[in-house]
Amino acid sequence: MRILDDLYEVTNPIDDVTLYCHFATCDTIVFEEAIKDAKWRIVMDEEITSIKKNDTWRLVPRPNEKKPIVVKWIYKEKKNAKGEVERYKARLVAKGYSQKHGIDYEEVFSLVARLETI
Repeated sequence: MRILDDLYEVTNPIDDVTLYCHFATCDTIVFEEAIKDAKWRIVMDEEITSIKKNDTWRLVPRPNEKKPIVVKWIYKEKKNAKGEVERYKARLVAKGYSQKHGIDYEEVFSLVARLETI
C-alpha cells in the first residue's frame, strides 16, 4: 500500500483540465413523466412491493402540528457495456435530513447489508 503523498511525488502534473473530469450520463426523469410510462410504473410497483415485503417503512398517523417526512422517487436506467439499457430501476427514498433528533425521531438506524446481497 502507498500513501497519497507518495503518489503525488511521482505523478507529473497535466495542464489539460478535461482529463480530470468524469463524464457520466444523468437520468433526469421526474415523477410526472415516469407515472405516464408503463416501464417506470412497473419498476415503481416492484419497489413498493419490496418495501411492503421487507417491512421497511411503516405509515403512521401524522401528529398534530408536525411536518411529514417527504419522499422522493429516484429513477435510473441501468446500461450494459455497450450503452444499451439493460433494466430500469426506481427507488423511493425518504428525505430524512429534514428530521431533528428529539423532535422527529428518538432512535438512530444504522444500515446493515442483507446476507442475500453479499
